[in-house]
Amino acid sequence: MKKNNAANRATGISANALVMPIVMTLSVLHIMIIVVILMVNSSSGKMSTIMRNSGAYTQEVTSLLAGSSLLADSSNNFVMMPTTETGEINVFPMKAYAGELARDRRGQQVLERFRSFDVTPEELACVEEAAKSADFLLETQIHAISLMRSVYPLPEIQPLTQIPLVALTEEELAMTDAQRESAARALLLSSVYALNKQTVSEQVNACAEMLQSASARIAAETAKRIMILRTILWVVTLSIIVILIGTFMALYRKMLFPLGHFVRQIPENVALDEKKGFREIRLLAAAYNDVLMRRDALDTILRSAAETDALTNLPNRYRFEQYMLESGDSGYSMAVLLFDVNYLKKTNDTKGHLAGDQLIRTAAECISSCFGENCFRFGGDEFAAIVKDCTPEAIDQMVARFEETEKSQNISVSLGYAYAEEIGQTTFRKLLDEADKKMYAQKQEKHRDVSGDRDT
Repeated sequence: MKKNNAANRATGISANALVMPIVMTLSVLHIMIIVVILMVNSSSGKMSTIMRNSGAYTQEVTSLLAGSSLLADSSNNFVMMPTTETGEINVFPMKAYAGELARDRRGQQVLERFRSFDVTPEELACVEEAAKSADFLLETQIHAISLMRSVYPLPEIQPLTQIPLVALTEEELAMTDAQRESAARALLLSSVYALNKQTVSEQVNACAEMLQSASARIAAETAKRIMILRTILWVVTLSIIVILIGTFMALYRKMLFPLGHFVRQIPENVALDEKKGFREIRLLAAAYNDVLMRRDALDTILRSAAETDALTNLPNRYRFEQYMLESGDSGYSMAVLLFDVNYLKKTNDTKGHLAGDQLIRTAAECISSCFGENCFRFGGDEFAAIVKDCTPEAIDQMVARFEETEKSQNISVSLGYAYAEEIGQTTFRKLLDEADKKMYAQKQEKHRDVSGDRDT
């Protein structure tokens, strides 16, 4: 019942009601941090891939222009200067030409690779146009070189043997060497050749610009996205820090501080405050207070049992001695009275112990009714009474009233008392000894008056 009362008294917010939402919130925020980190890593990886691919695509398309330019320059050097100053055939441009032909950066080769790339249709269209023009230039160069080789045969050495030849027409075969040489130069100096050469350069540059522009745009968008994600990450992290600080402050204020206060209060045997802290702390305080109340009640019961005579409900000898210790040394008058019930043994022997107990109870009632609240049972048939701030006349009146009550109840009690006008002039023990002697003397006198009746 007490436990239920303590539970009913406890109010306030439960620690579980506060902690569980915080734990759930922190869990969600930590998941958000993981997700944001993964998104940042993904965006960073994507941007790196885009930048890497953009570089590779740009390098691929510019290789078409570089190869086309090298072929154009080397073929032009051979056609325009087929022999050296010493009259030997100028094979060095042709070696460069043959070396470039061996590389896989011809127009259609680059175009086929580009079609497998992740590029826009506009970028692919530029490459197709550049590849078409580069292939035209290559065909024109091979034609011009074939015309020149008919006049200036190249030695059969590597890598010159790798340079392809085209079959000359009958008309070209009918030309003189000078005419074929002139025709070859005309091919490389024609406006169509120049236009295709310009087309390769323009389309390659246009494609490279589009690739770089797209790469820069995607990189900017990705960087902005990463910045937003990092901002979210900072906000979530700061939120977690704020929540943790708030949780610690709440736990300190609502749990740790009250518990520390309880630790200081419990040794002092005082009631704990039931209105501070979480509901669990208040429950603890209420339960402790209930235990404290029960302990105090039990202590009162035990103290009463230890200090009270069970038969007469008067304070016992232990309480009498405590009263002696608690009484002051001076400043008031005091009378100490001692009583002894006569013929108790005879009553027990002739009428039984129940009658003897009733005799003791009757004597106790007479003593307490005449001498006030400070009456004590020493044990057996002995009693004591203490009267403070009194006069000898008042004590004599009390004794007279007691003797009348004694006769009306048909009991016999021996009485002796000692009086001190100022307690400081004597001691409690001396008064007690004097009262005991007088009581014993009266008891002896009463026993002499009634022959044959003795009670030890």
